[in-house]
Amino acid sequence: MTSRPPLGVQQRPPQRKLSNPSLSQRPPAHQRALSQQYLPPSPIRKETTFHDLGPPDPADAAQQPRFPSQRRGGSRLKLELSHGTPDSVITQIAFSESPNAIESSKPATPSRSNAPPTEPSDLSDMSPGFSTQAPTLDVDAPLPMPQRRHRFTVDMPRREPASAAATTAKKDTRPKPYTVEIPAIAPRYNVLGKNEAAASVGSGSGAGSNLGPPPLVGHADFFPWSGGHPEDQWSESIIRHGHFDKASPAQDESKQAKSILSTALKHKSGLHVLSTIFTGVLGQRRHGGQITAPSTFKPPPRVTLTDTKREMWLKDLANPAISLRRLSRTIPHGIRGKVMLDQCLNKNVPTDRAVWLTKCVGANELRATKRKGPYLMGGEARWVREWTICVEQFIEGVAFAFDEEDWKAKVNYAIRLATHLYAEQLLDREHYMEWLVSSLENSHQGKLPMWILITQIYRNDLLRLRKYGRRLVTALISHNCVIQNHIDKDLFTPVFSKLSLLLNSLILSSPENFLSPSIWSKYRDSLRACLPAGDEARQASFMIINERNEQLVASANRSQPAARQSLVRMLDRTLQTPMPGDLPAQCWDISQDKAALAKALLEWCTSLYRPGLAKVYVASRILRHWSTLGVDATRSVLDFLDTDIFEEQGRKDALYHLACELVRSGIFSIPRYVQWLIARGGLSRPQDVLPDGPVGTRLFVELPTHALTGSQKNTRRGMLLRASFSVDDEARDVELATKHVMHTLGLPIDAADPILQRKPLTLGKLSKRIRISGRGLKAEIGYWLRRILRSNTKQKEKEGGSTMSPAMFSSIRAVLEATEDFSMGVDILKALTEQSNVDVLAAIADTVSRHLFVFAALDASKPLFDGLYKRLKAVVQDQGIGARPLLASLVGLSPRIPGQEALAAQLKMDLAVSDRRNPVDACSPVSDNMAARLHDDDGDLVEEIEKLLAGGTSLDPNTMDRLFQAVAQRLQSCWGKAGDKQRRYSALLTRLRMFDVQSFDGIMTKWLFYLRTISKRPSILRIFPLLVSVGCLSMATILATTAESPGAQGTGFARPSGPGASGPQVVQMTYRTRYMQEALQLFMTPIPQDDLLLPEECYRFCILQDQTHQDHPKELLSLIRLALAEYSYARAQNDTENLPMDDADTKDRLLSLIRLLVLKDAMGVARALAIKGPDSHICSWIDCITTRFLIPTADPQTRVTFDQVLELTNEFTLPFCQLKLSLSLANDQNSQEAAERQQSHLELFTNAMDKAIEAKNISWTGMLSSLSPEITHHLKSRAQSRFLDLIPSPANPLPTERPLEQTIQMAANLLSVVDAIIRGGSMVRQPQLVPAMVDKFTDLWEILATSGAEAKPPVLNHWLPFLLTFIMLHAQTFDASKPGNELRAKALIVCAGLIQELDALHGPSIDTRALSSRIFDLACHLVDNLAEDSRLICVRALKDSTSDARLRYIFSFSSGPTETLMLCHRDKPPSAAAAGGPPNRPNWPLGGGLMSVPAALWGLERPTPERLSVFNFRRWEILNEPTPNVGENDTALSLGLFEARKIR
Repeated sequence: MTSRPPLGVQQRPPQRKLSNPSLSQRPPAHQRALSQQYLPPSPIRKETTFHDLGPPDPADAAQQPRFPSQRRGGSRLKLELSHGTPDSVITQIAFSESPNAIESSKPATPSRSNAPPTEPSDLSDMSPGFSTQAPTLDVDAPLPMPQRRHRFTVDMPRREPASAAATTAKKDTRPKPYTVEIPAIAPRYNVLGKNEAAASVGSGSGAGSNLGPPPLVGHADFFPWSGGHPEDQWSESIIRHGHFDKASPAQDESKQAKSILSTALKHKSGLHVLSTIFTGVLGQRRHGGQITAPSTFKPPPRVTLTDTKREMWLKDLANPAISLRRLSRTIPHGIRGKVMLDQCLNKNVPTDRAVWLTKCVGANELRATKRKGPYLMGGEARWVREWTICVEQFIEGVAFAFDEEDWKAKVNYAIRLATHLYAEQLLDREHYMEWLVSSLENSHQGKLPMWILITQIYRNDLLRLRKYGRRLVTALISHNCVIQNHIDKDLFTPVFSKLSLLLNSLILSSPENFLSPSIWSKYRDSLRACLPAGDEARQASFMIINERNEQLVASANRSQPAARQSLVRMLDRTLQTPMPGDLPAQCWDISQDKAALAKALLEWCTSLYRPGLAKVYVASRILRHWSTLGVDATRSVLDFLDTDIFEEQGRKDALYHLACELVRSGIFSIPRYVQWLIARGGLSRPQDVLPDGPVGTRLFVELPTHALTGSQKNTRRGMLLRASFSVDDEARDVELATKHVMHTLGLPIDAADPILQRKPLTLGKLSKRIRISGRGLKAEIGYWLRRILRSNTKQKEKEGGSTMSPAMFSSIRAVLEATEDFSMGVDILKALTEQSNVDVLAAIADTVSRHLFVFAALDASKPLFDGLYKRLKAVVQDQGIGARPLLASLVGLSPRIPGQEALAAQLKMDLAVSDRRNPVDACSPVSDNMAARLHDDDGDLVEEIEKLLAGGTSLDPNTMDRLFQAVAQRLQSCWGKAGDKQRRYSALLTRLRMFDVQSFDGIMTKWLFYLRTISKRPSILRIFPLLVSVGCLSMATILATTAESPGAQGTGFARPSGPGASGPQVVQMTYRTRYMQEALQLFMTPIPQDDLLLPEECYRFCILQDQTHQDHPKELLSLIRLALAEYSYARAQNDTENLPMDDADTKDRLLSLIRLLVLKDAMGVARALAIKGPDSHICSWIDCITTRFLIPTADPQTRVTFDQVLELTNEFTLPFCQLKLSLSLANDQNSQEAAERQQSHLELFTNAMDKAIEAKNISWTGMLSSLSPEITHHLKSRAQSRFLDLIPSPANPLPTERPLEQTIQMAANLLSVVDAIIRGGSMVRQPQLVPAMVDKFTDLWEILATSGAEAKPPVLNHWLPFLLTFIMLHAQTFDASKPGNELRAKALIVCAGLIQELDALHGPSIDTRALSSRIFDLACHLVDNLAEDSRLICVRALKDSTSDARLRYIFSFSSGPTETLMLCHRDKPPSAAAAGGPPNRPNWPLGGGLMSVPAALWGLERPTPERLSVFNFRRWEILNEPTPNVGENDTALSLGLFEARKIR
């Protein structure tokens, strides 16, 4: 609001200033609106007092002499006032029946005074400040009247006389306009209620003045001519008789009014009448003072000034003592944009005055833009955007000018000014926020602290809108991750700490901005690292955010089938890589149903589809860990025995082995197991304890007796005796077995023992007998062997005797491997590691390497490796080159130990250096006179190689090739002859390889390509193992020779491009030599010990075979494909003699190898076995082995249908069913008949899928992702259409064809099918939202909004969660097309409606918060990357219909404080007479209105129709002090909008 003078009063010319600057001229007193009267004074305006403190005008002083002469006569009132004392003067009027009696705003003029204006007044002493001594009276003056009571009088404060300096001020010679002069004789009085207001305003201005504000003075009976006063109306009566304020009473008052008033007040309606009278008086006052004048506001104009005056004006603007009203006269042109901001910065203009200047300039600029006409579209918005860019450039220029002087002060000023402009909404907020977020995103570490500081000011506004809040959080997380992984992290510690604090705050206050699946998966770990470990609130918030993001990525990932599949996948990795130490904890977190997890673990351990022993020890270790977390392992095993039927012997053996390990660890309770047996009838029949008897009772026999207590052994003896099982016979069997082991191993036996009379069993026969024995016997042998070896080792250590020989260790290892009791073997190996020689240590390392997965499951691989490495360092110091066998074994073991990559590289380098320095010893165990014998046979060749080795470190390619061919020819010449020569020439090749490994491997590959075309040669099973053992040939090089041509050389692999192209071309050259089939045998068949290989070399070759299976599955699959193609081609050529693939053992080994490869890559195996050829024998054999994968006991003629495949599918058979299904549905594009067959198979599979869904079988859905894209698309389309058809509609909210439960189960199964196909990623194109999905989404919204109560619970509990999951599956990818954006926008509108509808349905009986949260998360995911025009469409649809903060966040819109302002227009209703009806007026007791005041003033009339229109709030024109001249209604907002009134 701005100050303005009273109505009808011309502005007084400026007076001369006093010498004291603090007593400068003040503007005259002005009236204020009622709403402004009670507001505190503005700290910006700096107004002076309302009264003029300067000296009186000399002209006025001439007309008013200091000692005026007294005048006799006059009215009685004047005489009374003139003779009264100062204390008795009436200075304030409290009441007056006429409103005109208290109007002080009307100026006094001498137009109607009884005395001439120049006549001195007898009441000059009534002026509070113009007279300083009492006037003198004539002696003829009449006697004074009695003194009036002090009822309505107050003391008038008098000011001290002005200082002498004030009289010496320079005379103001400027012309003055005419002003009305108040007669000196006019009586004066204080205006009631205005002294205090003037005092409060005056106290806040006029700094440095000690004078209080003068009282507001009115003049009695003096009204200047205005044309509207009753005295200004001339009539004959007034001319003749004069003007009277009151009409003369009809009769004289003859008595007091007390009796009349008291009677009226005592009446029952008297109080109402009295209140009506007072209300009418107040209404008249309100109505009379209301401001009705139209607004005359105009922004301050700009003028053209010189540079000097412009600088002076800017300096005045920077001076807070100079009023803005004065500066508003001459706002200079040419100050705009960034120039204006720089001037404000350089001049240090106060922030509020800089904002005032900005508004003045902006208002004029916007008006100039509007004057350019309607042809300039968006002119105002464009100007505001350009102005925002100027502000952004201004901040950026000041904030990063670090080398400037007073940089900190300038930055503070720039940021403060920009913040005020932002708060006043003088910027384009969207552009400004976009600039802030993008600058933070693209900032480097040098500018990052400043951008964090600037952005933090607007953090709350940014986080309230998803459009900017998500990007802000993403930028902070990204910078946090970059700094966390920076090489110079220590230099950025302050920034990293600030980022960590911000993220720790945001994760609690704004978790919704962390909802972004792609960003979350990328920075989740780095964010977790910066959270305090002990802060439960932040850790809980992190877990909730993680769960919400995971829910946006995959559907139903916490359901029980998905949990089982996740557990099985994690467990299967332990069969391919060493078991990590945190696997039990990871498996524990998969699901909350721990009993189901334990059951799935036991099923996996006993499954026939998982080969090997590692699974038993993995399950044992996991159960031991889970038992510490509350899982009852005994209950889990016993429940598993109750629910599962063990028919296969392999499953029974696995369970016995697991139970043995659990009993040894003490987590399987024997007493509870005995109770469980007794509760089920105990043991009463011999069939119960037979090897093929029930697993629940046979387990009692297979328990390890050494782990039982005495009482438990007695109980076991008694119960087994009832089943005719002799425990004594069992003990004798154990004793006999241990004696045979001692006899075979050569351990000391009692001389009187009869077993000494027998020939010792061979190690192979002994191992075979142990292998076919029961688990109880194996456990006893393992326990006995550990006890004997540990005692012997300790005894030899004390005696200092000889250590164990390598042959002895090989025998002990064979017995351990036969017992499969590696938990006992760990202790044996640890004991032998302490004192064995180098060869035994190398054998121990080989043992760990071959059974690495088992030892890793026992958590012993790393300790054993550390012990061996420690012994290696000790042996190197003692024996030097003698440590090479152990070093070579550790080189093969170390790369497979997790976390030992660097040490493995170092060991490999040490081995190369050792072999280089000792070339003869580099060969695998050979005699010391080998070099001499080579000299005898091929002295020249050996001598040349020795010279080359002694003289240099490399060979040229020609020399390398010449020497290789010379050695290879001699090696070929001795094939089939004495094996010692083959070893010697192989050793020469190994020494030759030391010069250049890569070149040598290339030459070796060419030679192998040559060998595969030679028909007259020994089998490669006789040639290659020796070359591999001595180190001149690697498994990778052999696999490289299975390529199509010799183009694949070196260590790389060249795989065939397809079965129909590369296969026949290769096998046409190799089918006569059987090279591919023999190579496949090489990787499957155990190499027997013969004259070429030693036992340790055979053992190491088995290790290399196992490593090849693990490390090169794709190359092995290629080899299998070529071997089968070669076998098929040979049969097609009628060359069926001595085909390796006809061997039954080879087929069984191939079946085991393929089973292992299926677990690693089922689709790769399917591609390898999908051989298209005329050989029906191959096709039938492949169909047979895939059937045996599913049904191990199936006959070769068994055929499996699609229905059986789906029935057999579970978490364990899934890869094998996947293989079977893929091969059955494989399509041959070159055959029309095959295409028709494939189509019929597809129809059969579709029907089988429908039957499985009807049978509630959905385990097979996991293999859908492996099918071809065309098949999966067809299946998905069918499942999707059926799912959408099941969703209710407003016309049919409840199903009618089948029961509700059955319909819901069918929908859940169909959803699982769609989920499996989409998450499998095998579709031709990514799934997208389609209109049918959004239409069903809309139908559910309509059901919740309009249907009855019985239709809503199924929607809330089932259909809506299903559809949310379904839509989320199809919203993973963004369709940038216009229809795609429109569809997403429609889905977002439905989400907004559902959120509001769920809020309305929430109550004590229905909790919709979780469902509402899911919809909110889905909406956040859908709105990300939505086109801007589509988002604006959603905003326009929702902006005026909701105030939900969640929806404003999702769609990123916020209404300012002025956007909701509306103007109310009340149309005047037609009169009752015109409408032909009765008068439409309220029944007021005193007639129309209150005391003749219109009822509209009090809101008492009947409501009239209202019309609302948008109020255009011009924020650029909200100015204080806009003009130098004060008007009645010159404020930026019209005072009429507030029904303001003048204060009289």
